[in-house]
Amino acid sequence: MKIILNKLKKVADFCFELFRIAELPLQYSKFSNRIYSNYQKLFLLVYKQYRKFTYEELLTDIADNTTLREYLGLIKIPDYTTLIKFNKKLPLAILEKLVFAFEELISPPKKIAIDSTGISLDNASPHYCKRTGITLKKRAFMKTTFIFELHDFLILLCKQRKRQRHDVVDAKPMLRKLGKHYQPEILYADRAYDDEKIFKIAFEELNAYPLILQKRLDVPKHRRKGFYRKKTFEMFDYGEYLQRNRAESGNGIFKKRFNSNVKSRKDRHQKIEIILRVIAHNIDRLLRIGKEIILINIRIWRVSY
Repeated sequence: MKIILNKLKKVADFCFELFRIAELPLQYSKFSNRIYSNYQKLFLLVYKQYRKFTYEELLTDIADNTTLREYLGLIKIPDYTTLIKFNKKLPLAILEKLVFAFEELISPPKKIAIDSTGISLDNASPHYCKRTGITLKKRAFMKTTFIFELHDFLILLCKQRKRQRHDVVDAKPMLRKLGKHYQPEILYADRAYDDEKIFKIAFEELNAYPLILQKRLDVPKHRRKGFYRKKTFEMFDYGEYLQRNRAESGNGIFKKRFNSNVKSRKDRHQKIEIILRVIAHNIDRLLRIGKEIILINIRIWRVSY
C-alpha cells in the first residue's frame, strides 16, 4: 500500500507542476465559495482517468485514502455532481495549455511521428455486439490524431474529430501549432500525410526533415509535383522510416492503458475525456521512465510556495 500511495503522491506532484506552468487560477470566479480549488478538482478529474474510475469509484477511493486527501488539502470530499459540473464548464483551451505544459518537464524531442486512431464511443462488449449483430454495422468512433515523441511515447499534441475527414486536414494546423513549442529533427508519417503542404510546414515551420512515405514510388522524380516532395524523394531512407511504426506502438500503449472507448455521451465531454487521458498518459510515462529529479524540484517548489 505504501508503494501505491507514494506513486499517487507523485501523480499529484506532476499535476501541481503542470497547473503552475499553465498559470491556471485557483478560482474562476470571485463569487466562488472557495471550498475546492481548480487545482483540486482538475487533479481529481485527471486521477479519475489515471485509475480508470467512475465518479462514484473515484470518491470512494478518495474517502478511503486519508493520506492522499490530506496531501491534496481536501477538507471534505466533494459530491460527484460538483466534479461533473466542473467538467462540463472546463474550457478545452485550458486542457491544451496543460498538454503543452509538458514542454518544461521533458527533453526537447528529436524524433516525432503523427498518426491517427479511432476511439469507440460506446461501451458494449464485443461478445454482446457479436450476438446482436452490431459488428455488421458501422460503430460510432472519435477520430483522434496524436503527435508522439518516439523515444518515451509521450503525446505532444492531440486533436479529435467526430466526422470523417482526411488525415491532412487535421495534420496541417497541428504541425503549425506544434512548431511554436518544439523544433524536432525528424517528422515521421505514413502515406496518408503525403501532401506538399505537410512537407512545406515540416521544413519551414518545424525545421524538421519529413520522412513521409510518398505514394506511387514507381513514378520518377521529374513527373512528381511539389518542390519539397521532389527534394525528399531521392534521399528517402526506408530503413529509418520504419521508426514510424513506433507511433502505432504509442497508439497501442495509450489504448491498452486507458481503454479504447469513452463513456461520455456529448461530443465536447468526449473530447475533454480524451485530453484528460492524454495528460494522465504523459504523467504515467514520466513515472515509468523515472523522472525523479523533476519530482524533487517540484516538491521543493511546493514547500517554498
